[in-house]
Amino acid sequence: MDCEINMEKKITICACASRSFIDKKQVAELATALAKQGYEVNVEEDLCRMVEQNSKRLAEVAGTTVIACHERAVRNLLRYRGYEAEKLYDLRKNEPAALLKEMGADVALVEADKAFADKIKAMEPEFGEDAWFPVIDAERCVNCRKCHDFCLFGVYTVVDKQVRVVHPENCKNNCPACARTCPKTAVIFPKYDQSPINGGLEEEGNMAIRVDTKALYNQALRERLANRRASAFVINKVKK
Repeated sequence: MDCEINMEKKITICACASRSFIDKKQVAELATALAKQGYEVNVEEDLCRMVEQNSKRLAEVAGTTVIACHERAVRNLLRYRGYEAEKLYDLRKNEPAALLKEMGADVALVEADKAFADKIKAMEPEFGEDAWFPVIDAERCVNCRKCHDFCLFGVYTVVDKQVRVVHPENCKNNCPACARTCPKTAVIFPKYDQSPINGGLEEEGNMAIRVDTKALYNQALRERLANRRASAFVINKVKK
């Protein structure tokens, strides 16, 4: 009976189309292997984009088994919108065969089904429009507000004395600088390339702690002033 219940579970796989750290061919093969074993599989283009846009389908996704990035990252992505994940598996860290084994499924991978392969191939990245923003791991956060005080772009605010991400769309693409100021590695950027900032559990060089926050702040300030000057130049040019 347990096996039958498990086989009826719905699966959501995030292909993270805008980034290259998840092999799209492996996503298609994994989706095919699960579908052939009776799972109902849906491949999403970008879970981060769904969270950023607060998609109405997030409730449905949270009720499925989600195969995506690091578990801590995905768990806190969904919590950011008020959802608890049913079950999470880390495709970023584990090979498809290892995931199938962990799920109790047949580990034999097969050639990707054309429907899955074509769907994933059609997921073209939107350059310059990537869903890049932080989420906060409340289990680690000590509310020191260093991320809030550092950020110059209005991503964070304080609500009921707690730091919150309120404007994810304001975040500067590919900039994880605020996460480097966090003494507890509570600030997660799911699409970053290194742990623990991307939600991984490995401490790669303890990079989130030993940083020159003053230098980072000055750099961010210079970038903001440069952006303001560029905007003012465009406005003046239009007026003329």
